[in-house]
Formats: sequence, structure tokens, C-alpha cells
Amino acid sequence: MAEIKTDVAVLGAGPAGYVCAIRLAQYGRKVVVVEQDNLGGTCLNVGCIPSKAMIVAGHFMERARTAAEMGISVGEPKLDIKKLVDWKSGVVRKLTGGVELLFKKRSIQWLKGKGTVVSPNSIDVKTADGVTRVSARDLVLASGSEPVTFPGFEFGEHVWSSTEALAPAEVPHKLLIVGGGYIGMELGMFYAHIGTKVAVVEALDAILPGTDPELSRVVARKAQKAGIEFHTGSFAREWKKKGKGVEVRVETGGKSQSLEADRILMTVGRRPVTAGIGLEAIGLKTVKAGFLEVNAQRQTKAPHVYAVGDIAGQPMLAHKGSAEGLAAAAAIAGIKGAAYDVRAVPAVIFTDPEIAYVGMTEDEARKAGHEVKTGRFSFGANGRALALRAAEGFIKVVADARDDVILGVQMVGPEVTELIAEATLAIEAGLTSEDVALTVHAHPTLPEVMMEACEDVHGLCIHAAK
Repeated sequence: MAEIKTDVAVLGAGPAGYVCAIRLAQYGRKVVVVEQDNLGGTCLNVGCIPSKAMIVAGHFMERARTAAEMGISVGEPKLDIKKLVDWKSGVVRKLTGGVELLFKKRSIQWLKGKGTVVSPNSIDVKTADGVTRVSARDLVLASGSEPVTFPGFEFGEHVWSSTEALAPAEVPHKLLIVGGGYIGMELGMFYAHIGTKVAVVEALDAILPGTDPELSRVVARKAQKAGIEFHTGSFAREWKKKGKGVEVRVETGGKSQSLEADRILMTVGRRPVTAGIGLEAIGLKTVKAGFLEVNAQRQTKAPHVYAVGDIAGQPMLAHKGSAEGLAAAAAIAGIKGAAYDVRAVPAVIFTDPEIAYVGMTEDEARKAGHEVKTGRFSFGANGRALALRAAEGFIKVVADARDDVILGVQMVGPEVTELIAEATLAIEAGLTSEDVALTVHAHPTLPEVMMEACEDVHGLCIHAAK
């Protein structure tokens, strides 16, 4: 058996693993990364990046259809799905190639193959040339997550996961989405924008469960205008082939109906990839929902073994994984005070309009014992939003009534996935709503909505007729 000796071995090259590896190399550590697929993990290859590329294309088509409102006549846009998929793949290749280049610049070795932990200091990697043992002082587990489904709806030709939905050979005329969470709604709105008739089946009473209902209602209204049909409080029970498509039996309140579609898209969640990677060899057991238990340095209960990213607990977000990777790298390198220590992690949803939030909602803040005051401002009163023809939505700021410190911010509207950065910084820095309100914001821009919402916390908003 071939053997490679190194300082640190990283299992998985997603946003948690590859970021950890690069930081370790910056700290002077010799690093080997084990990854059986392309560098970048789910996010860069079949998740965050390709989905956002496709969503941008959907927005272009939607704007082209409504350009006549501005006096621009372009006719009905036509989509070449093969060219779109090729373009999306080009974006992915550029980013994954960039990670590979960074590895080379930092002398990080990528061993392509399936890795299995065999001891607290070694990983066996099954490559095209046989098995290679990677021995290291420290191991970082960053195996990521995978889409889940349920019995009877296994992935295949007619039942898609998000991976297949991002690389269709042709655009389905009808698409039935099971699961109205953020992945289902992002892809559902993309397909609606390119002309597909979309139906969403969601077990709970509203779409985007776990999101502030004030935000999700704005998206639901826009989605219905786009022709998306919702079946909430409903369950997909079974399906069968019908012609070239499918017929799905959906149960709502004990009553069944049949819905036809060309394809079924399952977006009922993701699970951490902790099975089959050799945890039993080092005495590690998963806790609730299959996650690994870690401390502030992201170290597991096994000595010299760290876990970062989706396997280390909620929220299963790329940016949270990257931050954990940096913390673990610092801990391994012996940096004093190294820890994953954040006040809040932002969440972003690329629906139309977009949703973003960070920190506590008003209800959560009250339950946590805070006396709360809030401020709110609508994009409908913002000049930049009106000029963009994207005036739906608002920003809401939740502050502590005693010291004015910002506790949370919820947003729905144009480009809020970008605007949430200011809110996250404010919470991380312990700023007050007055601090933000007194910060001069450029005009005319969308960030003014954040400033005015903070002014509204004190009842001093200039452009609200209250």
C-alpha cells in the first residue's frame, strides 16, 4: 500500500474543507486534501453557484417579458437550455479551477478518491491506481451533505434532485416540486421564469418553513403571480408513469387528488454525510440528525480529529462551513484564542424577491427576555428600488429597547442577499440602530432602506408617512 505522510489530512473539498486547507497552508502546514469529486464540493459544483447562475438567467427572461413597461419592445424571449447549461458549467469550471490553482500555489496535494478514516491519524483513499494511506498528525472531516428523499420517490429519470434540476436536457412543460423550502422555491421560481408550469407540494401550512412568515408571504404573492400553484398541508404519496411524464397522488386533509407533471423535483432536505466515512474506527458517534459533536475549536471527541461544515451541525450553509474551517485551521496551528465564535450567521434565499435575515426575530428576542423595539421601511418608498422595478418588500430591524443594540434584521426585497452584510456586521460589532441611522448612506441606493428602518426604530424615519 502506498503511503503519504503530511501534517494535516482534510477529508472533503467543499467550502469548509478547501478553505481550511488553504488557511493551514498559509500557517505553514503541509496539507493533503482527499476528495473523490471535483474541488469545491456541492456548493461550487451542484449547489450554490450553479443554481444562482441559472436564477440570474431566469431573471433576465422575466425582465425581458416586462420591459415594455419601460418602453422597450423585445418580444417574447427564447431560451436555448443547452447553451444556458453550458454557460452555467463554464462559471463552475472557472471557480473550481480557481480552487485547484490556489492549491498548487500553496503546495496543497489533492488526492482524488474515496477516503475512509481508519485511525485518528490516517485515512485510506481508494484511487484509480489503488489504495493510498494518508498519515497525518491531525484530521479534518469535511464530508458535507447530500439530498434526501423518501421511499417511493427515489432519484432517477423522472424524480430529480437539485443536481438534475440544474442540468436539464430540456425544459419541462410541467414540474411538480415536493418540498417548499428554500431549495424548492429558488428552483421553482427559476423554472416559472423560463416558462415551466410549476406546482409545489409542501407538508406544512406555508412555504419556506422556518422563515419569518412576514417575509415568506411576500415571496408567496410574487410566486403566485408568476403562476406557481401551491398545495400546502399536503403530502405526495405515490407516483406512476403517465405517457412521457408522471402522475402524482397528493393528499390534502385526507382527500386525494392527482397532479400531472413531466418531472418530479424532490427538495425535502439534506443530510450530513457521516455514514460510510469510518467514524466507527475512531470511536465517534453522531448525535441528533446525524451531526458530529464539536467544541468551539471544531474538535470532535477523538483527539486530533476536527469536523467542519455540514457535518458539524446547523445551519448547513457554505459560509458557516468556511468560517468553521478557518477556526479549525487556527486551532490546529496553535493560534492563541482560536475558536468558532460568531454572534450571528446570515441566511440568504434567492427567490424573487430575495429573502435574507440574521440574528433574532421579534418573537425570538422577546422569548429570550429582551424588551424589544422595531423599525421598518418599505422598498416601495425607495427611489433606487422603484427605478429597478423591484419595489416589493421591506427591511425590519429588531433592537433592544434598553440599550438600542441591534438584535436581528429581516429583509425581503431586491438584492437583500447583498444588503444583509451590513446588518450582519452591525450585529457582530454590537452596533445600535442609532449607529446605523447616523451613518451617511449614499443616495440613491438600496442600503438607504436599512438606514431608514433603523431611523424608524426611534420614530424618526424621514420618508415614512407615519
